[in-house]
Amino acid sequence: MSEFELPEITTDAKPEFTDSASCAAWLSELPLANVAPSQIRLLEQLRQLNRYSLPAGERLKVLEALRESIHFLQEHQIRKLANKPLPLTQVERGIFGQVVSLWHEQLIGYQRCLQDTAAGKHGGETALICQRGLDCVASSMFDHCRVYHSFPDGYWLALHQLYRRAEESSAIATPVSDPVRKSDTSCAEVYVRALLFMLADPYEQTQKQLAQVQRWLELWAQHVPVRHTPPEDKSLPSLLLDYTAAAGAYREVGAAGRKASAWLDISDLARTLKKCVVLLRKGESPASLGLGEDSAMPGVEQLLVLLFRLWCEGKNARTQVRRSVNAKAKVCTTLVSMHFHISGNKTFRQPGHATQLTRQERDEIATFGHTSTRLEDAYVEAGGYATEDWLLLEESLAGLRIARPAGSAGGRYVNSQLVAVRPTDAKSFMVGVVRWLKVDEKGDLQLGVRIFPGVPRAVAVRPTGINAMTEKFVPALYCPALPALAVPAALILPPGWYRPKRVLEVYSDSAEMLLLTGTIERGSDFERVSIEAAR
Repeated sequence: MSEFELPEITTDAKPEFTDSASCAAWLSELPLANVAPSQIRLLEQLRQLNRYSLPAGERLKVLEALRESIHFLQEHQIRKLANKPLPLTQVERGIFGQVVSLWHEQLIGYQRCLQDTAAGKHGGETALICQRGLDCVASSMFDHCRVYHSFPDGYWLALHQLYRRAEESSAIATPVSDPVRKSDTSCAEVYVRALLFMLADPYEQTQKQLAQVQRWLELWAQHVPVRHTPPEDKSLPSLLLDYTAAAGAYREVGAAGRKASAWLDISDLARTLKKCVVLLRKGESPASLGLGEDSAMPGVEQLLVLLFRLWCEGKNARTQVRRSVNAKAKVCTTLVSMHFHISGNKTFRQPGHATQLTRQERDEIATFGHTSTRLEDAYVEAGGYATEDWLLLEESLAGLRIARPAGSAGGRYVNSQLVAVRPTDAKSFMVGVVRWLKVDEKGDLQLGVRIFPGVPRAVAVRPTGINAMTEKFVPALYCPALPALAVPAALILPPGWYRPKRVLEVYSDSAEMLLLTGTIERGSDFERVSIEAAR
């Protein structure tokens, strides 16, 4: 098929097996328990095989024989990366590159088989070949999302091309036995899974949520038909497809000149999601609804509501207008560092204790009227309260999109991490949480940051009570109440500090006792808790 860019067949290709029998013998000696070397060996053999001339039917048999081992190795390798902060280390990038390359070479193999079907060879296998090819693309998309990396636009073109080829052969609805997935799955189901998965804001989700969405789509994708006329149900905004575009499903408001080739009918999916939410609220367990033994309330209900909004209603418009900008910004990531910069570059010291001045400090006060800050400046320069250089790309009252170019110095980031950002034209740092993150195709790290309301103030906190008499103060941030926005006063604390009805001594200019009244949110490295004056 002309739309597939396949490597040339060459006499230089020397695979270690050239038919299904020799492939089976080779696999029997492949030490799958030694995952990394086995993956590299399999990748090299696929590269050789894709450039080697084979009878049409034999190539398909070899690919099918390799498939279970490929999926086993890919899953074990991607697990090593799934919870790693970004950007990945050099070793981790190498592992991920091997995973991507192996999916790509497997796809090339099935595309070559599909090319043979166009030439009239083993044409009865079109449904199987297209289903396997679609699964390669969808699996690679999913693995990119598991490590929060963008994938090339060409993935969408490959997905559409394979689906269109199945459609032309009337093979889209034919169930295909899939021993790896342990189910019978059609081309249409794999296609729809990929489309809906990428509409589920995967770069915002946790690893558990990504796995849940993927598992649920295996149940629901068969109920989302692809139609060539608009769905009759007009109560939901249509999801459109353009087979020629390097993009997934879209809505009419975001058409941007695209012409619809097909529509996704989400009416049954909408009813399924609504029914699940209603039953959960009536007390049904997630497991009884087929949502998985690891699904627990209230998280599973919240995820279902989010998916309904994304898939069936269209993402809600932003409450604040986000404008594009191109400016520099400073970023810091630890509570200690934020405390230092927000307090006016003052090193944290235990409050309430008189500190005896050294002779040098007394001399500096006598000469200059204050002590020298050179030691603190040196500590900052050495990285003690280091800030990072980022680019501010978008901003609104509620959030920012920032980017750090590939190769720039700086720390590693995870979802739900506390960050503070100060644009170059701002006087103070804004504090917020990483809402989504991804590494783009250039290697730049991008973060979406949701900003906490109000201007935070640096404070010191410590526990109270009989068992806390010797406890020391630690840095924290105080966020004042904003009645107009119905935002309560809050403290940003290290993780694990919240206890119901706990009283903390909070010191700023003076000490006060504050009662912790509830958890507003928990992040990967902080807790934001509501407070009121202790009585």
